[in-house]
Amino acid sequence: MSRAWLPRRFWAVMAALVAASAALAAPAASAQDPTADPRSVTVLGSTPHARRCNAALAEGDSSDRAVSYCERALAYPRLSDDAKAQLEINVGVMRMRRGEHLVAIQHFDAALALTPNHAEAFMNRGAAQVQIRDYGLAIASLTEALSLGVTEPHKAYFNRGVARESMGDLRGAFEDYTTALEIQPDWGPANAELARFARGRRENLANRLGETTNQ
Repeated sequence: MSRAWLPRRFWAVMAALVAASAALAAPAASAQDPTADPRSVTVLGSTPHARRCNAALAEGDSSDRAVSYCERALAYPRLSDDAKAQLEINVGVMRMRRGEHLVAIQHFDAALALTPNHAEAFMNRGAAQVQIRDYGLAIASLTEALSLGVTEPHKAYFNRGVARESMGDLRGAFEDYTTALEIQPDWGPANAELARFARGRRENLANRLGETTNQ
């Protein structure tokens, strides 16, 4: 069940899913489809740059101009630590959308320095760590996000399952995929991974039976 042989389709789905799980849906918005462009954490602020930052993220804009809105909002001198942390997450999400995962992690770390128990920051950081294949740290980040009550736990379990499977912990991965599906029934990504596990078990059993017959 090595992840090295997984089809390209799987990695395409994972890229979209990790991006979706990296962002907390804006208040009053419905849950995002895992293959859709995510919405960011909403920063409640009155500065023009903060409003533009929020609007850009809601529109899926990760351009240089969009990033500059968020960075200028961060420079505002009278922001609370919570507002700064949320802006750091917003910038991190934008950087993840651009494929700049190491830079994104720096922003998530900055958010955690301001608000050490921020579940969404841990969730974001874990998603980025999955993308750079730093699976051990990803598991730690995602586990912490779950312990702190992350908003969309099924995505945290799914991403942790990916990290665990990539490290050879098939039982742990299966449990995480199963938990994700229990939280979000009929969820496509988790369904697909559990179906893959089932196919793998059937194939292994068929191979063993074939070896026994040929002896």
